[in-house]
Amino acid sequence: MPPKKNMKLLKVVASQDLKEGESIKFEIPRKDRITEAFLIKKSGKLYSYLNICRHWSVGLDFDDNDFFSEDKAWLVCKNHGALYEPSTGICGGGPCGGVGLYRVPLVEKDGILYADIARVDWGEM
Repeated sequence: MPPKKNMKLLKVVASQDLKEGESIKFEIPRKDRITEAFLIKKSGKLYSYLNICRHWSVGLDFDDNDFFSEDKAWLVCKNHGALYEPSTGICGGGPCGGVGLYRVPLVEKDGILYADIARVDWGEM
């Protein structure tokens, strides 16, 4: 699928390089800051979110690129234990109050995954 004119694509990784249950972090540049994001593969599908816990604006992973719970069922914030559903980013338990992670839309082109940074959900940042 060719990129649309309103897309601003940031190369993340070759799609075959991310295995089931793995994650990769990347940075999204903005005029006022650089924000960390992550990409995961769960049940054969790819999802990407900003690396910002909705309970308290800190990274979920303690900087070790490990976002999953031990059983790989949830994304977990290692700071306060907030649990997020991997396929939706919606909080499923803990102190995040039912809100969701900020989604980063993905585009795959010629086997390469790109973040469509023009369509990132920045929330109230």
